[in-house]
Amino acid sequence: MKARYTALIDSNRGVIRGATVLDLASHDGRFSFAALEAEAEHVVGVEYEVGLAEKAVQNLQHYGVEPHRYDFVVGDLFAYLDRPKPCDVVFSFGILYHTTEHMRLLSRIAELLPRHLIIDTNVSRRESSVIELRNPLTGYPPKLGGELEAYPTTAALDAMLSSFGWSYTYFNWEASGLTSHSEMQDYSAGRRVSVVVDCMKPSISIAEQQAAVEAVRSRRHDHRSQWPTIKDVAAEYAITPPMLRTLLRRADRVEQEPHPEGPLDTG
Repeated sequence: MKARYTALIDSNRGVIRGATVLDLASHDGRFSFAALEAEAEHVVGVEYEVGLAEKAVQNLQHYGVEPHRYDFVVGDLFAYLDRPKPCDVVFSFGILYHTTEHMRLLSRIAELLPRHLIIDTNVSRRESSVIELRNPLTGYPPKLGGELEAYPTTAALDAMLSSFGWSYTYFNWEASGLTSHSEMQDYSAGRRVSVVVDCMKPSISIAEQQAAVEAVRSRRHDHRSQWPTIKDVAAEYAITPPMLRTLLRRADRVEQEPHPEGPLDTG
């Protein structure tokens, strides 16, 4: 845990300081607490299990963190992300490989317009840009009809991140000196990676984003499907099609009502 803290939090203090942080699958709040200790302004944790969210509140109360600095929301993370709220930094620690809907998750994150996304995930060691389906208990091959996890290869993760026009840097676990402990073998063997994603570079201005969205809207009937229009406009504005689709989705839904789930009582 100390090694993961060093890689994910301490080495990213400049990113976290003063930021509003969204901690997806926040568990018992350990990384939410670490973010606040790294001088994040506010943290929202999203956790499916009520007991873990309640434990997170108890943990932060125990350490004397001011209640106005954090909220923990109970519910499905996709349900939460369907009501996008802007934030500066998103934590995706140990959750990416638990879903088979990687692009859906990344698209919803992109709608938040964060400055940075920090990912820690298991990956497949297979070759090329593939996503390996596994069973959480029995691994590969997955039992038919059973629960599925999806491990992307690093090449697949690169392809997904770059499709939004994002740049990214992998934490160098091999050179860090943090993998000597036996429990860190997944990192030392390259079966787990940590990535800091810069979601703002390259970027186009807010005015250009709005113009691109309006261009798609004005040409909605030029094609039988909206996707060719998105690709045409994206090329004109030097933005990737997935990112333009994300901006369009966000603009189309900006007037939706806020998320009905309220935070747990942290008073």
